[in-house]
Amino acid sequence: MMNELYKNEINEILEILGENLDISESQYKAAVKSYEAVGDWLSKESSTLYPYSPRIIPQGSFMLGTITRPINDEDDIDIDLVCKLNGKPSHWTQKHLKDAVGDRLKEYSVYKEMLESLDGGRRCWTLEYSDEANYHLDILPSISDKNFTVLLNESFNNYQNLDADKLAIRITDKEDLFYSVMTHTEWWRKCNPFGYAKWFFQRAIYSSTKMFALNESVDPVRPFQKEKMPLQRVVQLLKRHRDIMFSSDEYDSENKPISIIITTLASKAYDKSENIVDAYVNIVSKMRSYIETRLNAKTGQYERWVSNPINNEENFADKWSEVAQKEEYFYAWLDKLEEDLATIQYGQNKGLFSLNESLSAQYGNRVVNKVFAEYGEKNKILRENGLRKMAVGTGMLGSIGKSIPNHNFEGNI
Repeated sequence: MMNELYKNEINEILEILGENLDISESQYKAAVKSYEAVGDWLSKESSTLYPYSPRIIPQGSFMLGTITRPINDEDDIDIDLVCKLNGKPSHWTQKHLKDAVGDRLKEYSVYKEMLESLDGGRRCWTLEYSDEANYHLDILPSISDKNFTVLLNESFNNYQNLDADKLAIRITDKEDLFYSVMTHTEWWRKCNPFGYAKWFFQRAIYSSTKMFALNESVDPVRPFQKEKMPLQRVVQLLKRHRDIMFSSDEYDSENKPISIIITTLASKAYDKSENIVDAYVNIVSKMRSYIETRLNAKTGQYERWVSNPINNEENFADKWSEVAQKEEYFYAWLDKLEEDLATIQYGQNKGLFSLNESLSAQYGNRVVNKVFAEYGEKNKILRENGLRKMAVGTGMLGSIGKSIPNHNFEGNI
């Protein structure tokens, strides 16, 4: 197992890796500016949506603080958003709502040009920004209770009282049988990204000093969060490990493990460890135990089940029984994850070069080389200030042991 010095070293490296997997502060601010502008356009008095106070709110990994850069810089970052309306005209169906949001976007020539499709996707409207921006916005039209905003704020201010169902919204879905017929929203598909976010932050917080994350998590204009809690970092590491593994031609990337399953299993397995290494090791060792096997009453067949933590009747792994490769790939990924983590855990006598090779295979050469360069520079600064030491007998760097003398290259040339 890892000794404390090695664990501290790995923890530093994984922290720097997590920072490099995250989007930059400038990308974050640009995305916020973009979706706020969309919200302003949708809610202007000239908009047909104006009477229903449309509001754009981030959801998914952008809201959870677990967004991860694409492997290739030229690929888009996916920003998931909800366009929330307080009510609707009584005769509106899902189609009416979806079209109303789309039509308003099309009224602005700039947004019309940016739309991925003039017909919209299954549930969202997608705005594609320039190559320089490297992100797109997926905007999900939805209906909520008129008291939703008050409930959202109250719910996150009192994190111990989950009451997640009150945060549910009703969304549009072209594949719904009653998409263009049903006007009563209680029959529309229910979705609860904000209840899920509250549950996630409940799981992520490991001390009372971290409660700030709850309020910041739902504020659409919250500042960029550079420091992350261990669970947030681990989810980022898990998603990048998946992306690297399934970037190989050996796999059909369409069936790679989906982020909601990874995030849910990691959150359920998290044991409140206060450092990334312990959190990572413990999460990976326990993720399998949160995959259930249940009998499907309709088919009479047993199936794998990853329950939605705020709706036990929803199975995030429901597609596994339809596409066998999805389940096969997920377990193949878990096997590889456990194997790769073991190489880190038991690699303390192999040196940093071996660790660099191992992490590069798991997370990508370019980002890992950048991480080790930053780590080396940090150690150089500490060494120059006499703060970097080496433990006698092990050669491990740390804050205890014999001080490492600063190199001085002055002399004759």
